[in-house]
Amino acid sequence: MKWLLSPLAWLLISGALLPFAWYWRRHIAFAVLCAVVLAALVVMTPLGANLLARPLERPFYAADGCAAAPPAVAVVLGGGVDARPRNDQDYSVLNLASRRRVDRAVAWWRAGEGRVLVMQGGAPHRGIPALAELMGAYARTQGVPAQALRLEVRSGDTWGNAVHAAELSPRLPRRVVLVTSLVHMRRAQTAYVRNGFDVCPLGTDLRRLPSRIPWALVPRTSALANAEVALHEWAGLVYYRWRADPPAR
Repeated sequence: MKWLLSPLAWLLISGALLPFAWYWRRHIAFAVLCAVVLAALVVMTPLGANLLARPLERPFYAADGCAAAPPAVAVVLGGGVDARPRNDQDYSVLNLASRRRVDRAVAWWRAGEGRVLVMQGGAPHRGIPALAELMGAYARTQGVPAQALRLEVRSGDTWGNAVHAAELSPRLPRRVVLVTSLVHMRRAQTAYVRNGFDVCPLGTDLRRLPSRIPWALVPRTSALANAEVALHEWAGLVYYRWRADPPAR
């Protein structure tokens, strides 16, 4: 159902329905469809995509003590793969978001002794290695030893990441560093706080695009990709908050 959050899908569906609305003289429907087409075109521009993503990428709250006494454990969330891995060492298939998250986590690990990285992510598809295994393999190529790595390979989404992190044995400390893309941090924080963690956010993978006028008003594929990610995060935030605090009956 991810296609429902794509501005391109809105554009194509609304464009296909416009002639019918005009033919049947449904002026209200025609006006609504025109507005949807215009909105889809706007968010497919760098300016529109930045407006969607910027509130998600602003600085986040941090748990007490994050600066004075940084946690020794960082939880690193997988961002996906671009292809099918040949084995659990084939980290070349990690997508850009996953690589940037691991790179940021490894830099954090190097900055202090005795730190541990918890890689999280199950298998993207049945019968292939878990995302956490591929991230662990990538981290090891950067010098992180096996004893500084823990892998959580069951979770399939962000809420599952938080649930399974809370179930790990031996248990993780209550206060952890959370490493993920900036645009994804608010939703990830919501899930981890609801599952009993105090979060010290460590964001990466900034998605802001150059927004010089007039080029910022021209639709681009990069803007479409960022808009889809941002819309997915906004929808996820609404769902996670409802899930954590369901309406009274």
